[in-house]
Amino acid sequence: MDYIKREKLSTKSSLISIITNALLAILKILIGFFTNSMAILADGFDTATDILTSFMTLIAGKISNRPPDIEHPYGHERAETIATKVVSLVIIYAGFEVFINSLKRLINKEIIIENIIYVVIVAFISVITKYILYKYRLSIGKKINSNAIIADALNMRNDILTSSSVLIGIGILYFTKIWWLDPLIAIGVSFMIFKTGFEQFMESSNEFMESSQELKKIYNDVIIEAEKLKCARNPHKVRARKFGHKIFVDMHLELPPDMTVKKANEICAKLEKNIKNRNNDIRDIVIHIEPYGNAEKECFGLSAENIKDLKGE
Repeated sequence: MDYIKREKLSTKSSLISIITNALLAILKILIGFFTNSMAILADGFDTATDILTSFMTLIAGKISNRPPDIEHPYGHERAETIATKVVSLVIIYAGFEVFINSLKRLINKEIIIENIIYVVIVAFISVITKYILYKYRLSIGKKINSNAIIADALNMRNDILTSSSVLIGIGILYFTKIWWLDPLIAIGVSFMIFKTGFEQFMESSNEFMESSQELKKIYNDVIIEAEKLKCARNPHKVRARKFGHKIFVDMHLELPPDMTVKKANEICAKLEKNIKNRNNDIRDIVIHIEPYGNAEKECFGLSAENIKDLKGE
């Protein structure tokens, strides 16, 4: 998919998400103040963070879809990782605020909820709307292979659980009149918000540190294709790095010492093509050629043995 089409899809889905979440957040916060329900108010603040998340992915999408230039030869895809990192910190802070305010209300017993039925209705609307939005954002994220949009979609999936918890809890409160249910639900919502923020924080941290679960498969694909070549030996110093939706691979390979440069280049081109065919996200592969039995102290990268150990984990 070219940069222009990818950016259009990313922008459209982000704008839809921003508008929908803005309407939901306003509705929930207004109902929260109107009914004095901390649970729906917490859900509203959670939805408000989704506006920021979608806005950040919108900006990051425009930046990351720029083609490589002289200052960014690998491309601009790390903008999505930065956006995910910023959003995760905002989500964690929002969870902390909800937790503190809910705990204060629980301790001080400041709970007089009015017109609970409005809270139930809004929570029900939120569950349905969030589910539709989650499915839509997830499909777009997978289509353009955007980690930031996928992370945003997964955050919305958690919002479905959050709104469902509010719906069930307030429904029970409506019939039982148990006063402490509202702040207790809000505290539960705060932990869900914490969990979402922490998971996104760790995922973005792993990408910054050149670590990702999907890279294990990349390493395995490289070794499988390298070992298919009859004249090639000892694929080693294999390193893969992830830049947004793109992956770059470096590796060393041993070939016969008397082989011509032309023949060695043909073998490398064939290996590169075969590896890319196994994974379309791999955009470039640099292969360093060495003669059989070349003895070097390898400080970086993985060997075939290391990669097979990774596969067994």
